[in-house]
Amino acid sequence: QITLMKQELVPALKDVEARIASTGGKVETKPHGHGDVHALLHQTGLPKKWADEGRDWLLVFQDTNPLPFRSLCAVLGVSQKNGFAMNSVAVPRLPKEAIGGICTLQDTKGGRNLTINVEYNQLEPLLKDTPAGGDEPDASGFSPYPGNINVLVFQLSTMARCLETTGGIVPEFVNPKWADDGKTKFKSPTRLECMMQDFPRLCGPEDKVGFSQLERMMCFTCVKNNLADAAKKNPPDCALSAEADIYACNARLLQLAGNDVEIGPAQDASFLGITAKIGARIVLQPSFGISLEQMKEKVKGKIRISNKSVLIVDGDVVIDGLELDGALEIIGTGVVKDKDVANASRPLEAIPEAELKNAEPSYQIRGYRAARGECEKIEFKSASRSDGGICDCSIS
Repeated sequence: QITLMKQELVPALKDVEARIASTGGKVETKPHGHGDVHALLHQTGLPKKWADEGRDWLLVFQDTNPLPFRSLCAVLGVSQKNGFAMNSVAVPRLPKEAIGGICTLQDTKGGRNLTINVEYNQLEPLLKDTPAGGDEPDASGFSPYPGNINVLVFQLSTMARCLETTGGIVPEFVNPKWADDGKTKFKSPTRLECMMQDFPRLCGPEDKVGFSQLERMMCFTCVKNNLADAAKKNPPDCALSAEADIYACNARLLQLAGNDVEIGPAQDASFLGITAKIGARIVLQPSFGISLEQMKEKVKGKIRISNKSVLIVDGDVVIDGLELDGALEIIGTGVVKDKDVANASRPLEAIPEAELKNAEPSYQIRGYRAARGECEKIEFKSASRSDGGICDCSIS
């Protein structure tokens, strides 16, 4: 079920004359960009193979973003309903924010429209020459051009056909870092590159391309910065901020799923100079529900969760009434009815510096851990009964 595809490197260019850079008699090389995923898919024949096997859709996502899977069912529904060859998941975007914007480009001579991502460094100059005058907010306060987060859904049979037209090759561009204002010298060698979100340029006029805009907390967070950089950025885009976003997303899903759900507000938590808002640490495994509609069938009654609480749900569980002020782990298949839990919970604590340097890398990038504390565990042995009690259990 796993196919490995290796991306080759391309020669680096050392100047505006596009002369090839070399060091010690060897050609310098650089990655060609993630647009190569299309060429590799075509070369391996995977889109056609999957389509022939009866599969309809392909999801391409960024491995630094763990959140898009919660919204995937809704995005697939939009793709199916509208017959999209490609559907980009997008978020509300602030004007001039440093992420690409989804736009419809119009060819006034040829009459063709193209819905496609335009990178932020190209969007503002492009709009300067239009009646909009630039990337300015609309009545919502956001940019009219939704932010692209590179979560893409493709219709497989259409994708296979479109890739045939170019052998999977996506149009290239060059984006050098300039050493002078006149843009005559590179700071360092650059390269030709391509982007996977430029797939619409391979499509024909009969292929529909669109986007699905969602709240950020439902589809976008990021773990990409080292600790020193994260401490200077907003958002930090590191382990702490991403975990906070995951907990917030799960809390919001519970509130949307139930009719009477209240969860304590998140508060600032700081570790290693990085701050994020963390409230109830809620983990909802896929076995509990992969869509909001599924969760609506499993969240009932009056539910109150304090902001110091930890809730882990792993299984086909119905929660029908819960008062939680502590830590609770529920495993298996069954119904939790009018449960009241109060214990010391498992608060986050800083890892002492002397321990941190010898800790696992997953802890070194955090600087914190769950304190031992207390956690009540309910493990259903069958659908009809549960066993529970206070225990020192690990939280995963």
